[in-house]
Amino acid sequence: MAGLAETFGHELPLVLLLIALLGFRRRVSPRASILIRAPIEKVFELVDFRAGDMQRWQRTKVRCELLDDARQTYRLHFTTPLATGAVSSSQADFQVTRRLAPRAIDIKRIGIDHLPENNQLLTMSARLAPEDGGTRLTMVYEWGSRPLLAQLLARTDLWGSVYRLKGLAETGVPDYRTDAMISASVALLTGALTLMTFSYAFGHAVAVLVVGALFLHEMGHLLAYRMIGQPWGRILFLPFLGAIAVPRIGFVTQAQVVFSAIMGPAMSVIIPLLAAVYAAADGPYQEGVVLVGIVAAALNLFNLLPVEPLDGGVVLRSVLARLMGQKARFGLIAIGGLLLAVGAYIHMPIISIFGGIAILANIRPRKIDGGLEPLSSLQVAISAFGFMATVAAYAVLLRYLISYVPMAA
Repeated sequence: MAGLAETFGHELPLVLLLIALLGFRRRVSPRASILIRAPIEKVFELVDFRAGDMQRWQRTKVRCELLDDARQTYRLHFTTPLATGAVSSSQADFQVTRRLAPRAIDIKRIGIDHLPENNQLLTMSARLAPEDGGTRLTMVYEWGSRPLLAQLLARTDLWGSVYRLKGLAETGVPDYRTDAMISASVALLTGALTLMTFSYAFGHAVAVLVVGALFLHEMGHLLAYRMIGQPWGRILFLPFLGAIAVPRIGFVTQAQVVFSAIMGPAMSVIIPLLAAVYAAADGPYQEGVVLVGIVAAALNLFNLLPVEPLDGGVVLRSVLARLMGQKARFGLIAIGGLLLAVGAYIHMPIISIFGGIAILANIRPRKIDGGLEPLSSLQVAISAFGFMATVAAYAVLLRYLISYVPMAA
């Protein structure tokens, strides 16, 4: 064990923890129960599927269409106005397998046989019972295999959903405030834990810089979700590891995947850019400002390494899937091997470990971006340019800021 520690340093247990959080999958069935001060019939109408029913989830309009009355199959149409003025639309098919109004309803997702079950919402069930002049609503969602980290988020999403329903039943207006508070509480709690762990490892000053840089980075991802027509996603900090932004709705196209991935590091370039401008102006506290810029640039350059689950790896995966189809995994294995060798050559075990992860993740055939609309040739070119331009910007800014370190000292 000592030899292993000497070879891979202290990064190995942290990376193994990251693999556990993002790699190990199992089905999850979160459950939420809440008392709603409204008649049982009214609450049942909100959870039932009815033809022509219109609802709104933040900016997204949801319309219910009856496909087959005999089989009780429905199609939900989701339409969202984008910041560009265009409209994003998607749809999902469901079947009501059991309806005992106003006490119970069971719904399952259909039309996804060609897709992997990973991260798919498979079934929904609701049970209603009168209680204290109101209605006790108990909801259970069943999801396909999800990483351990996503299992926590599945539970917060369900609780957010039942509180939106509670607000709609009691006041006629969905309760987005409680939903937002749940998201903020998860971010604040995990952020505080992450701040403490980084403070223990690197000191308070560096910990604050790292967590601040992580927050701005993840806000870039959340902004991207809004720009492609999704609700605000969730931020979850990972003690000793970093942070992750998770969308509320699955992506429809590879372009959305790439854009959302690249927006994190693209937005974070603000920090080293402002630090470089301030350093050039020779203002006070130059040493601290330069350190902020260096930390942000280094973190984001690492995040742009072309290996999953880092943002650079997500971009590479989608581009290779578009260009190479099912053979994309061989390209990912080759990149993993290259990183493995580079990490060993420059004595950075963390890079070698991520390279090894890329190799192991692609030894067996897997469906990459299954069911998503592929990138167009123009989008491939734009994705490659955006990725290389972001890497170049960070490299130039990092080199510039490092040149000030002797002066700041």
